[in-house]
Amino acid sequence: MLQRRPGLRNEESGRGVRRMLALAIGSLCVLQTLCAGAVELKEADLSNLEVIAQGKKRFNRSCFYCHGYEGEGGKGATLQRRPDLTPDLIYNTISNGRVRGSSVMPPWKSTLSEEEITQLVAYIISLREMPEKK
Repeated sequence: MLQRRPGLRNEESGRGVRRMLALAIGSLCVLQTLCAGAVELKEADLSNLEVIAQGKKRFNRSCFYCHGYEGEGGKGATLQRRPDLTPDLIYNTISNGRVRGSSVMPPWKSTLSEEEITQLVAYIISLREMPEKK
């Protein structure tokens, strides 16, 4: 007959609780690190035609290969007629990158200045008004 040691069950459940607590704390640390990289879009006139024009030039040099001509999509997501893309979301995605399944957008904050990213945001926001293709 097996003999049970008193308290073994409590020790095992204590280890389980400690393990779950460690996982929760680790998850919070990862979340805090991701949120620390978030950048709030600075005040800018995103409807300024000069800013949009500069953003279009930058887009055609840096973003066209994945997001297609005028943001119509390709390897990357379509950016036309997307009211769900807020200026802050666009800015943070360009700055910090994004991983969605096997689709990876690299972070650009070490390559582009805040002003250049803001120009891209202005251009991408302008794509909301693109007419439907016939």
